[in-house]
Amino acid sequence: MNTTTSSNEFLSEMSLLMGLPQGGATALQDSSAFWGPGGLLCRLQMQHDGASTTVKPQVLLPMLARELAGLRVEQMMAMQQAVMLEYGWMLGLSSEGMLQLSPLKWIEQPSDAVAALDLGHAVGMQALETLFVDGDEETDDGGEVAFDSFKDSVEDEFDALLSETGGRRAVRPTLH
Repeated sequence: MNTTTSSNEFLSEMSLLMGLPQGGATALQDSSAFWGPGGLLCRLQMQHDGASTTVKPQVLLPMLARELAGLRVEQMMAMQQAVMLEYGWMLGLSSEGMLQLSPLKWIEQPSDAVAALDLGHAVGMQALETLFVDGDEETDDGGEVAFDSFKDSVEDEFDALLSETGGRRAVRPTLH
């Protein structure tokens, strides 16, 4: 099996699991942007090793890093700590200068990549809510409280997403 065949099979299985329309695997091609399950822009970084393909999903948050200042920087750092310690993900910068979430490890199975996109969206939506809504409330709770609050709200968001779909990923045929 060659690299192209391996990649196409991986992306085709992901597309099927995501409930994308026929030909949806094309939209998942390496570095092509697509709309994810929570309405956030995503892309897949792919790595080919012989006959296998692995991916790192990237979830882009609609916020430029340079927009952060003051208390929001502290909140972002607390989120980075929570995301890294609890989920093995990194909150960093995309090539466009936007905040971006991505796992630290390469993902080997299409079903795991789809689950990672769901988790990335739950974390991303909570991060945005924390930075935009909670950032408007001046508090002196400190990083540890922000860490615990963020972790709890992400778990609630992800649990709600799973319960809505009966433990399976919802069908969301959205492409960009």
